[in-house]
Amino acid sequence: MHIPDGFLNNNLAGGLLAGSVGMLGYCLSKILKTVPVASRVLTNNVSGTGIDSHLGFSENANKYFQKLALIALWVFAFQMFNIPVKSATSAHLLGGAFAAILAGPFAGFAIISFVLITQSLFFSDGGILALGANIFNMAFIGSFLSYYAYKSFSRRIHCLGVFIACFFSVMTASLICLLELGLSGSIMFSTAFKDMMNLHLGVACLETLITLALIKAFRSINGQSNE
Repeated sequence: MHIPDGFLNNNLAGGLLAGSVGMLGYCLSKILKTVPVASRVLTNNVSGTGIDSHLGFSENANKYFQKLALIALWVFAFQMFNIPVKSATSAHLLGGAFAAILAGPFAGFAIISFVLITQSLFFSDGGILALGANIFNMAFIGSFLSYYAYKSFSRRIHCLGVFIACFFSVMTASLICLLELGLSGSIMFSTAFKDMMNLHLGVACLETLITLALIKAFRSINGQSNE
């Protein structure tokens, strides 16, 4: 699903990149507003003249950011295994539902965005100019669609909510990826549709099982129960 450089026309790639950068900034501001980021920390003055104070991260904030970092590592691992799609790009696990359910849609968007940026810059997985499209497909759709789908269905059955979240986020992200490539003239949409969607149907089922297991593990560690 990672789109390489040269597969999108410049206008589409540039527009999606600008929108994704703006959305990432907004999500980061939302994260900082909802977490007790700063607390006054007292330290001994090195010169021995007294006690200095400065603003630093609170203990709760540190724990929260450690949780986000751990989720990011799992998402990175999710996306490491790619199955090439001859008529399109590739198929792989997304991790959007996992990140959004545990951390919320704004943090989920930021987590997946930073994973995609890291993959593009250091592992050549996805193009730099195509980052906006990849972030839109996998971070925006993967986080926000999965989160609200989960919230809508998990009130009755937790497992159903996770399945719906994984299914719709993976399948929708795949479809949007195909539409972007088709509009750019990089693929024959009708040919790639069957290959891409069939593979991601299996991916969605596998992602559901892994997401359920990881959410249970995370919530057990933190002493939380499934909603």
